[in-house]
Amino acid sequence: MSSSIDIKPVTMESKPLLDSYFRKGLFLNSELTFTNMFIWQPSYNIRYAEIGDTLCIFSKYKNEPESVNLSTFSGNIQEAVSKLLEYFNEISSPPLIRLFSKEQKTILSESFPGMFRFEKDPDSYDYVYNISDLINLSGSKYHAKRNHINKFKSLYNYQYHTMTPEYREACREMFCRWCESKKDSISNIGDQLTAVNRLLDNWESLDIAGGCITVDGQMVAFSFGEVLCYRNSIAVIHLEHADTDFQGSFPMINQQFLEHQWSDFKLLNREEDMGLEGLRKAKKSYYPVLLTEKYTATLK
Repeated sequence: MSSSIDIKPVTMESKPLLDSYFRKGLFLNSELTFTNMFIWQPSYNIRYAEIGDTLCIFSKYKNEPESVNLSTFSGNIQEAVSKLLEYFNEISSPPLIRLFSKEQKTILSESFPGMFRFEKDPDSYDYVYNISDLINLSGSKYHAKRNHINKFKSLYNYQYHTMTPEYREACREMFCRWCESKKDSISNIGDQLTAVNRLLDNWESLDIAGGCITVDGQMVAFSFGEVLCYRNSIAVIHLEHADTDFQGSFPMINQQFLEHQWSDFKLLNREEDMGLEGLRKAKKSYYPVLLTEKYTATLK
C-alpha cells in the first residue's frame, strides 16, 4: 500500500542525513545513532521519513505492531503527528508513538491536549553510568567485579588490542560458536547474529571504535561503541561479547575497553535490558547513575 509519507529503509547511504539530525540534539538514548538503526534494521524493519524538519523513525518487529518515534522533536510537531496519524490509519494499525524523555511526553501532551494515553516503558530504559566508576571499580560495591578481573589476570596470558581488521574474523567466529550453542534457548539469537555481522562487515564506515582481548592468541572478548553526544560527554556500547569459559572475561572487556578508549568521557550508555531478568541484574550490578525514561503514546 502506498503511503502519504515518503518512508525509506535505513542503508549506509542514509548515514549522512541521519547523522545530521542526531548531532543537533543533546541525546542520552542509544536508539538515536545511525549504528543502532543500521545493525538492527533487518530484524526490526527500521525505516525513516522526514516530515518538515522532523525526523520520524519507524520500526516493526515480527508480528508486533508498527511504531514510530519523533526522534528529534524539532520542527512543526502538530504537522508531523497529524501526518503520522493519517499513516497509521492508512495501514489500519493503532498509532503507537515512542518517546525518549519526559520533555517529549510534555510537548506531545501540550500539542494534542487530551488525545494521548501515556505509559512508561521500563523494559526499554537505557542504563547510564559514570565511566570513571567502571574503570576504577572503587569501593566495596565493586568488590566482586575487581575479584573477577584479578582472577582473569592471574589465570590467563592475555593481551588487549584496539580493534583492527585483522581481528574481525576471530570475533565473528567466537560469536557464531556462542550462537550455535544457544540456538535452542535464546529466541532472538538470529537477530543478534545479524546485528553482529552487519557491524563487523561495516564497522570501519560506522564511526565506531572497538577493542578485543586474546588469550594465547585466542579471541575471548570484544566490545564496540561510539560517541553518543560530545556535548554531554557520553559514549554508548553497541555490542559486547565474551567467552564465559574464560573466568572474568565479561568484567575484563568492560573495564579494559573503557580504560583504553573512553577514559576522557564522563558517561556511558549500556543500552536497555529488554525486560530480561538476567540482563537486568547484570546491568544493575554496575550501579547506573540514571536510567533514561521512555514512554509510549497511544490514542485514548
